[in-house]
Amino acid sequence: MKISKELAEKFLSDVPEPNCFWVNNGPIIRNLDDLATAFEYMDDATYSYHVNKEKNDFSNWIKDIIGDELLAKEISKSRNKDFSLKKVEERVLLLKKVAKR
Repeated sequence: MKISKELAEKFLSDVPEPNCFWVNNGPIIRNLDDLATAFEYMDDATYSYHVNKEKNDFSNWIKDIIGDELLAKEISKSRNKDFSLKKVEERVLLLKKVAKR
């Protein structure tokens, strides 16, 4: 699926303050770059708080707030922080290339 420069910019942008992701015992995430950084430093207990059999808060936030349904779908079934980090980093690199950042 081809992504326009405008859509890439939207996906990379900071979300409005009320839509930030508040990590349990951790940072406030405003964009996909912040999410990648959070994954790098997040402990397994915090990741498991947000991602378990019942839910995947990160996937939901990406889909509902960022609007990137493709990335949300890719990590929706992930129960592994490293896999999620890899997918977010790959997506950010692609989006930055399209947005020419």
